[in-house]
Amino acid sequence: MTNHLWLVWYRAQTPMGPKHWSLFVTYDTDEQALGTIYHVEGNGWGTGQFTFTLHRGAQLKGARGAQSYEGRLYLGDIRDGVNGMMHEYCEAATEMINEYNAVGVVGESNCQDWCLLVIKSLEDGRCIPGGTKIKAGECPRR
Repeated sequence: MTNHLWLVWYRAQTPMGPKHWSLFVTYDTDEQALGTIYHVEGNGWGTGQFTFTLHRGAQLKGARGAQSYEGRLYLGDIRDGVNGMMHEYCEAATEMINEYNAVGVVGESNCQDWCLLVIKSLEDGRCIPGGTKIKAGECPRR
């Protein structure tokens, strides 16, 4: 079965804050389609450390969707096997972001960097087309 991979962004919590980015996998291309959202959330302590979470049966728009949803970018089709590996790619990216923030400037890397790391991993594994990370990097950040 074909899965559709999207980069999704949501309104920033504050006027000067960054937009929240996540990855979304669906079986349909409709904005009201159900799917799985992969994203990281800050631990709430201001340490720049993130926790990876996923939500199955989520909806971008519609009654079950996030009110802060703004837009999305289609990243490509992924096979079921790749969809099954998403959890591993996401966990690895979370560890990398947390390690980087622990030794660098606290919070320098965020959910946007996390998404780009996962996208780069998928691109390197030839799971999505080359150049996808570049397109994703041009999406709204603020």
